[in-house]
Amino acid sequence: MNKLLKGLAAAAIAAMPVAVQAQETVKLISMPPGGSWYSYGSTFGEIISRSAGELDLNVEVMPRGGGMANPVAVNQGVADLGFVTSNAAVWARDGIGEEFKGRESKDITTVVGGLQTSYTTVVARKAYVDETGNDTLEKVLSAEELPRIAMKPTGSQVPIVANYMFEALGTSLEELRGKGAIVQVETAQIAQMLRDGTADVYVENAPIGQATMTETTLTSDMVFLPVGETVLSHMETLGMPTGTMPAGSYKGLETDYVNPTSPTLLIANRNVDEDAIYQVTKSLVESRDEIAETYAPLSGWDPQAGAQPNQAVLELHPGAARYYREQGWID
Repeated sequence: MNKLLKGLAAAAIAAMPVAVQAQETVKLISMPPGGSWYSYGSTFGEIISRSAGELDLNVEVMPRGGGMANPVAVNQGVADLGFVTSNAAVWARDGIGEEFKGRESKDITTVVGGLQTSYTTVVARKAYVDETGNDTLEKVLSAEELPRIAMKPTGSQVPIVANYMFEALGTSLEELRGKGAIVQVETAQIAQMLRDGTADVYVENAPIGQATMTETTLTSDMVFLPVGETVLSHMETLGMPTGTMPAGSYKGLETDYVNPTSPTLLIANRNVDEDAIYQVTKSLVESRDEIAETYAPLSGWDPQAGAQPNQAVLELHPGAARYYREQGWID
């Protein structure tokens, strides 16, 4: 009888339902192959997909989009997660500029901030500065004879960033273009134009080590022009916090360079499940060393600093905020 009872008990236990870990697919929009966000998306997707937690997260990386498209895609729910620069995130959230006017993205929130910092740099040929005495951006733009200012073509964020800087000083990209002062060319041509003297000033927004800025400073004597408090304050309202490029970042940069920056964020639609974003945040933060070893541009990522308002820029997603509170990083 005892054997029979034990057998029945064992059978009952075997027949009990087994808890199945809930599965959830998370769509992450990056950018087309060839860009850094495409590479980051692949690695982030792998880390999240193998994360331990209440959910079995499966990440679908969407290899399309870009800096201006990603916040809209996340806001509309086409993607759950996406990479975006801080300035584009604020422009999208608030409907600033032609790209976002009338279609504010109110449902985008930050998961991870401060992943990678792009610095807005304004450099001029030393020969131009020595000849004119125009050693600040304000002097350059107020000069009676305007220099030739080189930057990337329309479609890049650089002309938009430059325009906001110019507006802070009482002019605009359109006005300067009308005066023949703006030269928009592919980056491969810019260093050569500065060497040849067919361009005088170069405006860029890129991480330290960007190829064109590196070539420019190695092959021409360049001066990093201060942009001034008026520009810095204006750019902070547009999602570009003031930062410091360390001395020595490029040849000729002998002192720290204070400038508007645009950190890369990982954002999420605020309606994505809180537990899912908590698990995403935890897995990425706890894989910080792996991420830094894989990608040199992310080696400076400080997750605690990235959770603060000046790096997160947007409101934190509730799931991310819960994780950061547990770490004691935010109130």
